[in-house]
Amino acid sequence: MQIELYRNTTPLNYVNQRNLTAVATLVGHLKDACNVTDPDIEVVYNAAYVTANYAYIPSFGRYYYFRKAPTIIEHHMILHLHTDSLYNYRNAINNSQCIAERSSSRFDPMIPDSAVKEESGYQYYSMAFGETFAQGDVEHYLLTVAGA
Repeated sequence: MQIELYRNTTPLNYVNQRNLTAVATLVGHLKDACNVTDPDIEVVYNAAYVTANYAYIPSFGRYYYFRKAPTIIEHHMILHLHTDSLYNYRNAINNSQCIAERSSSRFDPMIPDSAVKEESGYQYYSMAFGETFAQGDVEHYLLTVAGA
């Protein structure tokens, strides 16, 4: 089967973007019993392949990252791959209707996020109103403002 090897410099937790530099296109075969999610592919050894950390297998129609360093045995090397679910399913993820826990571009301040540091305590603001309250009607007023 054909395997396209790449060097990826984008963090794997990004959904839409991969900064890929082509390393090589080669032929390999599945090593032992494995599955489409975590294939082990045996290829002929070439020192240039060691710089790769990402792959695409057209037969499976999936992108993979290396789950560990390749194993080199004499003139062969075994690529230990794991499917890149975020990138493979990016269209479905982007078109889904959901509330995301965390987003790099948009957020809802009404959804709690434990990763955002918050200050505890009270904040007091004082401002003059255009109108006054009638004397003697009520002794104290409490003004509560939601959102900011």
